[in-house]
Amino acid sequence: MRLQRIRDYRLAKRVARGVQRYNGVTLSARRVLAQPHFSVVVKGKVAGWIGYERRGRGVYEIAHLSILPRFRRRGLAERATGRVLGIMRRAGGRYVYARVRRSNYAPQRLLRKFAFKRVGGGRNLRLARRL
Repeated sequence: MRLQRIRDYRLAKRVARGVQRYNGVTLSARRVLAQPHFSVVVKGKVAGWIGYERRGRGVYEIAHLSILPRFRRRGLAERATGRVLGIMRRAGGRYVYARVRRSNYAPQRLLRKFAFKRVGGGRNLRLARRL
């Protein structure tokens, strides 16, 4: 598995459609290109994507993590998340958070593996940790 920075408009458009389908979030291809987003590549095929956005000085949000159904249950999301956390740390990040639907248990378990703690509630949970 490798992460590849998304710089191609066609791929950004595909990711934006996938985020809409799998995450329920409307996202433009321009935003995918403007903020650091990566495709998760396995044997030359796009298996998913993950992005992050800077929210303040030293504060980042993990955004739009999705692994396509046929590639799930292989640890790809865990490896991609670990690599993105490292990228954020090297960029000077001190704090990271993610918003997850309350009913979506898989990403909640994944983030707890990385020592994320619940810091907010509502329709979406907010989980966070120091980098």
